[in-house]
Amino acid sequence: MSFSINAIETSFSFHQGDDSNTQGFSFAVSDKFSKASNFYWNLGYSYLDDVKISWNNSDLYFKVDTVDAVASYRYQPKSYNKIMKKVTFEYLAGVSFALTENKFVWPELDEEKYFSKSNDVNALFGFNVHYELSKQTALHLGFKYQPSFSQFDDITSFNLGFSYRFGNQFGY
Repeated sequence: MSFSINAIETSFSFHQGDDSNTQGFSFAVSDKFSKASNFYWNLGYSYLDDVKISWNNSDLYFKVDTVDAVASYRYQPKSYNKIMKKVTFEYLAGVSFALTENKFVWPELDEEKYFSKSNDVNALFGFNVHYELSKQTALHLGFKYQPSFSQFDDITSFNLGFSYRFGNQFGY
């Protein structure tokens, strides 16, 4: 069994959460589903630090590591404007698999409360704007939204990143 890889794209992004303390990064690889398609698959790793949860009249902060599997659609508007010719809009939807287990332990009560468990599966949505610097490189700005991340409720982060394409970018 064999398949051709069109142009593997790697990306690295820095994230800032909607809560001022939350920040992190993500790394991903992606490619088109087929040569003539605007649909992409994406597999990545994300890390967020200081994700806040308010519980029992106090604020608790945890780290969240995930593996993300995403399908996206990229739209490049037709334009005669030099700047708009280099812009692509990307709509993302997928699932996020938790790698970390976050729990709070009461030693005096000998109890524990789980806020997330490793292997929890959560939905995610996002939007990115790519600005092409060259045929291989692009800057991107966007956000990722997880409507219900285990017991954390929703998590929203804004990202700024860089993409690089390996492989054949010509002949599509």
